[in-house]
Order: sequence, then C-alpha cells, then structure tokens
Amino acid sequence: MDEPERAWEFAAAPARTAPGVVSMTGYRALAVPESVHLGLPSASVTFIVGLDEGVRAAPDAASLPAARPAPLLLGGLHLHASHVHQRTGHAGIQLALHPLAVRSLFGVPCAELGVDDYDGLPLAGPAGRALYERLDPTTPWEDAFALVAAHLRDRYRPHGPRPELAGAWHLLAASGGRARIGDVADRVGLTPRHLGTLFHREVGRSPKTVAALMRFDHARRRITRSLHRTGRTDLAGAAAAAGYTDQAHLSRAFTRFTGLPPAAWAAREFRNVQDDTPSRPPAWEP
Repeated sequence: MDEPERAWEFAAAPARTAPGVVSMTGYRALAVPESVHLGLPSASVTFIVGLDEGVRAAPDAASLPAARPAPLLLGGLHLHASHVHQRTGHAGIQLALHPLAVRSLFGVPCAELGVDDYDGLPLAGPAGRALYERLDPTTPWEDAFALVAAHLRDRYRPHGPRPELAGAWHLLAASGGRARIGDVADRVGLTPRHLGTLFHREVGRSPKTVAALMRFDHARRRITRSLHRTGRTDLAGAAAAAGYTDQAHLSRAFTRFTGLPPAAWAAREFRNVQDDTPSRPPAWEP
C-alpha cells in the first residue's frame, strides 16, 4: 500500500543555538491546500525567517487578504490567534525567542514589539534583509540554522533584565505558570504592583497574563503530544497537567486565546502542528 503524502516537513535545530533562542524549527509545506493557519499566543516571542516570499499574516481573518508577505516576521506576546496564509511550497524557519532577550537582540524591549503588525524588517535592519536574501527553499536545514544562529549571535548585545524580573520569570516558568503572583513578588522582594510595572515595561503584559500564557502553552503542547502519539486529545489530562481546575476551565482558556475550544482547534490544525513538547516554559538564561 502506498504511504500517504506528507503534508509538512519539519526539522529542529539543536538546543541553545544562539542567545535568547528557546527553539528553532524549519518547516516546508509539501502538500498543503491553500488555507488559513492559526498562529497561537505563547509565552515566547515568534520570529520567522522566510525561505520564500515571506509570511502573510494578520490579526484576524478579515485583514488577511490585504496582508503583504513579511520576509522576517516578529511579533510580541499577543493574546489572540493570528491568521496565517498557507499554501504548498510555503517554507521558513520559526524561532521562539525568550521575551527577556528581545532587548539584547533587537535593541527594544518585548513590550515595544507589535501584536498586530508583524513586519520584522524595520528592527532587523540591513543585516536582517541580508540574512533573508541568503536563504531560499533549497538551503539545507543545517546550513539555514547555522546562518540564522550566526545572525543572532552577531547582533546580540547583552542587556540583562533587572534581577527581580529575571527571578520572577524563573519562578513562574518553573511552576508552569501556576505560582501565585503575590508569592512570586514576595520571593523577589517586590510588591505585586511593582512587579507588575516591571513586567509591563519589559514584556508588555502583566505577570498574571504571562502566567496564563505559560499554562496555555503547557496545555497546548500536552494536547499536541497526545494527538501525535495516540490520535486523541486527552483534554482531562492536559487540564490537570497545566493546572486548570477542570476540563471546562481549560476549554474557556483555549477559547480565549484561539477563538476555538480545544477539540475544534485540534480538528482544524492537526495537520499543521509539530510534536514540539518541552514540558516547561523556559527560564531566563542570558
């Protein structure tokens, strides 16, 4: 019997390929009908280097037809699913960047990244344009990963966050977003209000929202892993593992961030998701 045609090709770069990089994944659409993919909110910053004309993305479906391809896509911590145009031949390298590393990589805090306009060229500058022009769909993954990593290492200018902010992020990440914000603030020697100010200034979101994104990340990865390994969503297990009170609580959070309950999202997006399942959001590492 002939094997079914693969929809996607995915390739993962080795861990810690460059400062601030949580993960780096190459993708090529091998047999994908023209469609709209949902780019989900995350506790990491999305940076995509296109290997073709670039990524056409918009904050909602109505805006997508007018969106122009972005050779480099860079987006802050958005709270609603973005809409991405997909087609056969679409290819790129998608990175998850640590929000506390954005200032060192791009000269501005994560709080200043757009959540509706994803064009990364203005911040990436001529070096970013040159990186894009050196890559194309025929570039071997190993070579493409090396070029992207070298680009990020060259532009990295250490600018560590305040220790209290780094410590708070570490505590939230270590708990999978389940730690109480008041307890985290107390552990780092700040009031909850002062901690909230630091988070808003650096990442553009409150500690409570960042914690919610971490829990959502954890649940989404758990659901993805279950889909790939068993063909089932295991929503009850995902809810318990991510710290939701029950399956209904998970469904409300999923709908808040994606516009769809988890089972509907899984049915729509199963062909488009990779089994990328680190168990915890990243702690801050310079």
